[in-house]
Amino acid sequence: MKANDIISKGKREFSITIALVGIIPFLVFIYLMVVKVSSIRIFVGEVGLIMILTIAVFILGIHVGKRMLTSFLSEIIAKDRKAAITETALAVGHEINNPLLAIRGNLQVMESYLSESHAPDTIKNRLKTIVDNFERVRQATEQFLALSNPKSKPVFGKINMVDIHR
Repeated sequence: MKANDIISKGKREFSITIALVGIIPFLVFIYLMVVKVSSIRIFVGEVGLIMILTIAVFILGIHVGKRMLTSFLSEIIAKDRKAAITETALAVGHEINNPLLAIRGNLQVMESYLSESHAPDTIKNRLKTIVDNFERVRQATEQFLALSNPKSKPVFGKINMVDIHR
């Protein structure tokens, strides 16, 4: 389900909830106006208190509902952002990993050639530095690609957490 679908569903459910919560105070208000309207004293005493409390509950319900909806929407937006970041990291990892395989193959050929020849140590050291840096980049791309299939490990008894260092 896409974020827009979830947002519209949340708004629809909020509207239904407000309608249901709002109908009760409205019906009480109508009842009091129709049955007790014969006197201006409707707004004083117990009946007036009931009317004021009913309206206050209705307003409070709307306020709480709006806060819940705002919280719900911000949570959806945050999850949508995280999904986009994960998707981008996977794409970057994949696009970097493909050329790395070709580079690694050429490095292996160079290593075998230099180990058989009498190349200066400076060239061998530079090749070792290149191989070490290649491994660092490869490990970083593996971490990007690991986002698509997170592995969890037990931490405290039955509690599992995602291992971000694998």
